[in-house]
Order: sequence, then C-alpha cells, then structure tokens
Amino acid sequence: MGKEWAFASTDIFAGTKIDPSALVQKLDPDARSVASIRRGAEPRAVLPKKEKLKLRRERWLQKIEAIKLAERQRKAERKRRAAAVVGDLQPLRDALPELLELEAGARQPRARGVSRRPRPAELSRMSAAERLQLLDEERARFRELLASPAYRASPLLAIGQQLARQVHLDGGGQL
Repeated sequence: MGKEWAFASTDIFAGTKIDPSALVQKLDPDARSVASIRRGAEPRAVLPKKEKLKLRRERWLQKIEAIKLAERQRKAERKRRAAAVVGDLQPLRDALPELLELEAGARQPRARGVSRRPRPAELSRMSAAERLQLLDEERARFRELLASPAYRASPLLAIGQQLARQVHLDGGGQL
C-alpha cells in the first residue's frame, strides 16, 4: 500500500493527455501586448535627460507648494478656532441697542424726562445694583402673575397677556 502511494505522488501528470499541436502559438508582430494597451495607444516621446530633470524639478516644486499651502490653511484654521467669537462680537452687540434706539427715535420722538428701562440686551451695561433692582422687580411681577386667578384658569394665556403688556410698556410696540 505504501508503494502505491509513493508511485501516485511522483507522477502527477501521468493521466493527462495534451496534443502537441495545441502547444504551438504563432505571434503576430503587429499585435500589441496587454501591457501596452493599458498604458495608452501612443508610445511615449523620448525626452532628453535635461528635459526629464526639468520636469522632475517642476513636479517637486509643485509638491512643495502644495504642502506649504496646506500648512498655511491649517494655521489659518487653528487661528480662527482660537479666536474668541464672543469677544469679537461684543462691540457689535453693544452697538446694536444704540442703533435700534436711533431708528425708534427717528420714528417717534421720546418724551423728555421719561426714563426708559434698559432692555435685556443692555444688561451688560448695567451696574450690579441696577441688575439686582431689575431682578427684584421681575420677581415681584412673577409672584403677582402666579397669584392671579387668570393664571390659575389658563396659565399660558395669562403669561402671554402679561408679556404683551410688558412689551408694550417697555416700548417694544414702537417698532
């Protein structure tokens, strides 16, 4: 049994029959190889050594420029992220209520001697004492609202009416 196994393993092609005429292949001299078809139909132009060096140097310089441009863009992005947007917009935020006052003043002149309560956007301009006074007034107004029977009947409607009254009193109805 061991001899049969050794004999079978030494001659793997023993049962294979190949016709020798199938092994003959004629080559067409005009036919292209698969590799030349993939590269393109036209053969490459032969460049002198100096031209090749110039092209290689130009490609190298282009790569360097691309790397420099990418680095500049990364630095600009980091700089934009590091800049505090809130700090940049603070002067604009401070100027907006003044512009609104100018527009409102142009439409309807305000009565002299009547002090206008600072709007919530102007809280940053208020002193600490003024903010505490405003907070106390708002707390008192909120307690009155909670104690009113209208609030117990319909809370959302009562809050809406209170807000509308307050906006009208603060001069929001002028716009």
